[in-house]
Amino acid sequence: MTDSRKTKTTEPRGEPPKPRRVSRQREAGEATRRETRRRLLAAAKAEFAERGYAAATVIRIAERADMSVQTLYSNWGNKRNLLRAVMESSVTGEPPAVITATLDPADAAHPVRVLAHLSHQYRLLAERAAVGWQTYRDGAGVDPDIAADWQQLSDLRRQAFHAFFARLPAEALRPGLTNAVAADTAWVIASPDVHDLLVCQAGYSYDQLEEWVGDTLGAALLGGTERH
Repeated sequence: MTDSRKTKTTEPRGEPPKPRRVSRQREAGEATRRETRRRLLAAAKAEFAERGYAAATVIRIAERADMSVQTLYSNWGNKRNLLRAVMESSVTGEPPAVITATLDPADAAHPVRVLAHLSHQYRLLAERAAVGWQTYRDGAGVDPDIAADWQQLSDLRRQAFHAFFARLPAEALRPGLTNAVAADTAWVIASPDVHDLLVCQAGYSYDQLEEWVGDTLGAALLGGTERH
């Protein structure tokens, strides 16, 4: 006699499907692409530092990275994109943004310490971004798109300074000085132009740059009793 009952195969319910693993081949490909972009970026930074934006060529950048020009175009598109990437890789944050994240809360109530910290963060940024600053300044003279990028970066810096100084108590500032004017003053003093004048042209060390910026900010922004 044949058993007419059918055996049903049951599948576990309520269990999410197992995520598919990325193949080793794909992982290797992504790692290779990251390394290719890193080498091209490092080559571009060296080329811009040596020749400036106008004289730099994608051919020499590719040769420095031991890559083909087509590989450069495939990964970065053009020379302008490489310049933007050089700047972005150097700048992790403008001083007013960094200072709020790294300032010791115990120092936040002391204007002199705040400005000293701001000066130090500016110095660190200048050391990282000097090549990008100079290259953007040079490129702005020959490429209107780069000029627009440079203006946008300058505007963002100014907005960041205003956002930071808006939170400082007015009594910490020199009498008659508004928070907005204080922000613009700091924006000018801790700027790429000052780095160019003092470090590139006058031969200041970065220690001297930091000291000058700190002293100048204190003298320009703080009342006599706040400087000590």
